[in-house]
Amino acid sequence: MRCVLIADEITALGWRLTGAQIELPDARTVAECFTVALRDADLLLITAPLAASVPAAQLQDALRSQRPLVLVIADLQLKREPPDVEDEVRRALGVSI
Repeated sequence: MRCVLIADEITALGWRLTGAQIELPDARTVAECFTVALRDADLLLITAPLAASVPAAQLQDALRSQRPLVLVIADLQLKREPPDVEDEVRRALGVSI
């Protein structure tokens, strides 16, 4: 299984040990890096701050697709949290508390 992580340098440090392919794009190249990773990865992880640089429609399509599995994760500096999936599912089902 090919895991690709799109992240900042600090967050990427631990993921290197897992064997993930690490991508460290700058703000101008995040969307391009994301597009390439969608073609090559089985699992694509992207930190929430960088995911904000991907066009919203492209990110939503990727999150809904079956392959690759795409997850937005928190960065180690907690600059931005990923969406609360459990809360989103509850709202979609109409059982939000």
